[in-house]
Amino acid sequence: MVASGTSVRCPNCGSPIQAHIHQLVDVGQDPSAKSRLLSGSLNFVRCPVCQYEGQLSAPLVYHDPGKELLLTYIPAELGIPKDEQEKLIGRLINQAIEALPAESRKGYLFQPQAVLTIQGLIERILEKDGVTKEELDAQRAKIRLFEDLLRAPQDSLEGFVAEHDGELDERFFQLAALSLQTTADESARASAAQVVESSLQLSSYGKRLAEREEELRSAAASLRDAGDDLSREKLLELLVEAETDDRVQAIVSLARPGLDYAFFQLITERIDQAEGEGAKRLEDLRRRLLEQTEEIDQAQEARLAQVSNLVGSLVQAEELDQAIKAALPAMDELFLAVLQANIRGAEEGGDQELLVRLKEIEEKINTAIMDSLPSNLRLAQELLGTEDEQEARRLLDQSVELIDDQLLGALLATGQRLEETDDKEGAERLRRLHRHALRLSMRANIAS
Repeated sequence: MVASGTSVRCPNCGSPIQAHIHQLVDVGQDPSAKSRLLSGSLNFVRCPVCQYEGQLSAPLVYHDPGKELLLTYIPAELGIPKDEQEKLIGRLINQAIEALPAESRKGYLFQPQAVLTIQGLIERILEKDGVTKEELDAQRAKIRLFEDLLRAPQDSLEGFVAEHDGELDERFFQLAALSLQTTADESARASAAQVVESSLQLSSYGKRLAEREEELRSAAASLRDAGDDLSREKLLELLVEAETDDRVQAIVSLARPGLDYAFFQLITERIDQAEGEGAKRLEDLRRRLLEQTEEIDQAQEARLAQVSNLVGSLVQAEELDQAIKAALPAMDELFLAVLQANIRGAEEGGDQELLVRLKEIEEKINTAIMDSLPSNLRLAQELLGTEDEQEARRLLDQSVELIDDQLLGALLATGQRLEETDDKEGAERLRRLHRHALRLSMRANIAS
């Protein structure tokens, strides 16, 4: 991906900003560039004067050799004369061609497709990925619905949810969560999150989700009660006694490793010994268990491949900060585990260049995660990572306004977890910090 470092004017206040402007997005050279373009983080700038954040308009050539796709985009608002447009586009296309081996230079390279808007560019890219216009329209409708939800008066929220209940589905709340993650204003994010949470609880989808969560908690309790006695026989007994499909699915999701070859041998033996309705019921259960375990395994394999590719794209990314920002919503415990596995592999293989890059990625991700947290939880994380108790007390003394139920709860819950792992000293230190924070909060409340 070709980028030029230059000084540009802030679209909002006109102040000069140093920025890297990307004009050639070549997926063959930088696969991660595509995700940055689609996520809106390409040519994204922040103004240090007025705090404006957004994408700058810039001429763009998009090249995906794997799909034989070459697109050009010149923003009309830039007013670039026709002859200069042709020179600029020609130069960028030549750079894309020169990066290809001679045998890969095909006819499509000499027939670039012009698009009039950045949205049109994105639609053509997604169309090549198999995303239909109908799917794009449906996604835009969800986004408009989310915007309407945020504008709805608080006293009409219940009526709004009832009117649009069928549209407030899993995809809607996924898009809402992604939108919240990219909202820079902390106060606006918190307010919008409260609206989304309230609408989730009121919606049929949210109620169904709550029922599944309750089944999951009940399944976890039954497995926990079995304790060390959780044999394959006991696991089969719990599944046979499960009264709902949700309970069966919850047990499978929690105890997938226990549903191995020997387990299915056991259920087959029970089927052979049973008769009539009993045998039929066990056969139906076995079929559902096979389907559910296969679905879980396929999802895990696909997710692992996706995470591995994401780590690889970050290693190759030219603009690491922007790539991490775009990928942050996809970073979960599995991603962090794969990243750690790559770090260990680089250490054991003696690949110092890769190790340095992976460590840089790890450090920037930790910083990005901390920056995305609300101030009170960011303080909680800082306290938990501070081994010096006096330094932790000093942080609390300086940040009394951030002490709330969430911060106090985080200190208390972490202390309890340390107690369970026999870290008595660490648990006691956090209890002391919790008491100190509680005293500071009470004093502040009394003073106000």
